[in-house]
Amino acid sequence: MENQSNQIIESYKQFWIRFLDVKGRSDRADYWHPFWINFLISTVLGALSGGLLSSIFGIAIIIPSFTVMVRRLHDTNRTMLFAIISYISGFIASVGTLVFFFGVVLAANASEGWVLGATAFAGVFGIVVAGLVTLYIIYLLVLPGDKAPNNYGDGGSSKAVSNNPLAQDAEVE
Repeated sequence: MENQSNQIIESYKQFWIRFLDVKGRSDRADYWHPFWINFLISTVLGALSGGLLSSIFGIAIIIPSFTVMVRRLHDTNRTMLFAIISYISGFIASVGTLVFFFGVVLAANASEGWVLGATAFAGVFGIVVAGLVTLYIIYLLVLPGDKAPNNYGDGGSSKAVSNNPLAQDAEVE
């Protein structure tokens, strides 16, 4: 239990220490432990401040969350482009929601029925595309990392192999 607690603390420390580092790899623990810890912190801050502190905290973790996602994708031998697409899809979903909302308001004031239809389509389309992209990115983040060094170096999931001399001997044979 103590070893697991140390791993959680170490993963969260690395989240902040490597906040600008998009090189190298991070294993699943280094991605998911900060994810749930940040979720809990954001929830508590939101409950205490009516959302203000949670919003400030959310802004503070944008860059380190992005960089740890990049390193996690590197661990599965995938490019940073997937992390960029993930963040863009979140933006598309937000814009789609706003388009839908303002379209409904405009349609309520206009006698043209096509306005509501067009904005509804644009909003739903943006949200569906962003949702599908998000599901695919989550799938990639859950995948086990490469055990051997890959295009992005060693470390991440391969550190378990590289730190274990018995495992290295078994791989050589």
